[in-house]
Amino acid sequence: MNLCSLIKGIAQNIVSNNKPNIRLSDCLDCSSSTLQESDVCETGIYPVYGANGIVGYLDNYNTEGEAVYIIKDGSGVGTVSYATGKCSATGTLNTLQAKDGYSLQYLYYILKVFNFEPYKTGMAIPHIYFKDYGKAKIFCPSYTEQLRYARLQSAIDSKLSVEKNILTSLSSQKQYLLRQMFI
Repeated sequence: MNLCSLIKGIAQNIVSNNKPNIRLSDCLDCSSSTLQESDVCETGIYPVYGANGIVGYLDNYNTEGEAVYIIKDGSGVGTVSYATGKCSATGTLNTLQAKDGYSLQYLYYILKVFNFEPYKTGMAIPHIYFKDYGKAKIFCPSYTEQLRYARLQSAIDSKLSVEKNILTSLSSQKQYLLRQMFI
């Protein structure tokens, strides 16, 4: 079974089988940065996230703990990623953090299957604004249930990561062995 499909399927099952009961803006705080990719360095202590993952490093940070980053404009608008630790984000991302009583990791998995299409604006360059999609309702169970779902999804994510690393290692080993055959 495809682990990515399993993760997505579990989140979609939660969303489709339960009645939305809370607005995103009631469980999440949103902030943005003015940091540009040109402001970051190739070396530094703390990673800086942009639309394509880590884009560089800085010796200071603007986010601590955990954060969900969401691309707010451009071709990848609505793409969601999860980060932990001290880090920063460029201005192309919104930084979402959970309010008290909500699991950010649970909300991350729900946002991965959230439909941002109705909230996109702009013709040439699409944008989404938290003031708009923050009004959307999602299903949010008790905090204990949120943690249970988040642990399940996270365990599958970890397994997926391990499997990807094994595949990468096997591919490297195969390339090495093939080169040795033709020397």
